[in-house]
Amino acid sequence: MLKAVEYMLYVAFGLNMILNLFLLYIVKRFTSRTMKMFGDLIIQSIIIDIVASVLLTMVQLTVESKDGIVFFGSQNPWLPLPGKWQCSPVSIFAVAFNVSFTSVPLQAMYRYVIIVRKHKVPSWCPLLVYAAVALFIAGTTFSLPFLADTNSHQLQKLQSMEFWRGENTQVLCAVNIFSWPVILYLMGLTTLETSGILALLWFTNRLNATLNNVQMHFSPKTKQVHKEMTRKLYAQAAIPSITIVILVFICAGLFLMPNYYGGLFVLLILPLPWIVVINPLVTFCCIKQYRSVAIAILQGRCAEIKSNMSISPQKVTTVMGSRSFASATVTK
Repeated sequence: MLKAVEYMLYVAFGLNMILNLFLLYIVKRFTSRTMKMFGDLIIQSIIIDIVASVLLTMVQLTVESKDGIVFFGSQNPWLPLPGKWQCSPVSIFAVAFNVSFTSVPLQAMYRYVIIVRKHKVPSWCPLLVYAAVALFIAGTTFSLPFLADTNSHQLQKLQSMEFWRGENTQVLCAVNIFSWPVILYLMGLTTLETSGILALLWFTNRLNATLNNVQMHFSPKTKQVHKEMTRKLYAQAAIPSITIVILVFICAGLFLMPNYYGGLFVLLILPLPWIVVINPLVTFCCIKQYRSVAIAILQGRCAEIKSNMSISPQKVTTVMGSRSFASATVTK
């Protein structure tokens, strides 16, 4: 069963690379000049998702729980970690996942600063935010792997679970579920996730109020562009949030089960690496400009896009026979 999980992680990694590199090419080549400031941020988020996918696939975090003990570690045979470092995947996973999630509220904040506050944002500012989030998560989670037990006698409990019979459990670490490192770990993740959702809602609400202000004179096209961006950000925030809520309820229910087959925690974590695969799909579905270019390329009309592209300071228009689509522009 663990082999099947491993193969699914490799499939997710492959799809992530294909979709994100495809999206990266489209954003880089077909984003209009006036959208460049937002295109650059999307490019950064794509790179973050690619790096996150590499880390999530590399560590292959495995988690199990029995009798109030949490077991975690890496089942990647190509990643032999010595001593306490074999417990580090739980922190690496948290950092990669949450830095990737941060790109969503960060894009909302970026739009707020530029459109509402009318300030230019240096290109290094988003990188600073990503670094701060990584340090925060690392700071709240590093104690868990280094205070967990390796080669614990508690690992024998896993052999009584049918799912783990015959599996190598010596690569896992053990810690009491009610210990302070676990509580600090969960508090750090909860704080960041909640703050990100609240920031997304607040910044988007302020932006919508500005766009709908009749005194600001935003064009209908500009409003449509930001409507598409808002839809994208809400979808990218909702998917991991709903997934995590479901995981919490299922995990809480497991403590009420007298007998447990094992392996459910492994399967519960499996959807999380797929979120970075879903993100580019959401972008294609929500952003009309990128979706139109992607369809044209897949239909083999890439040469027509290049030959018929006309660039002006205000817009980039691609004409293909009887079809045409205008890129998203931000003008005021």
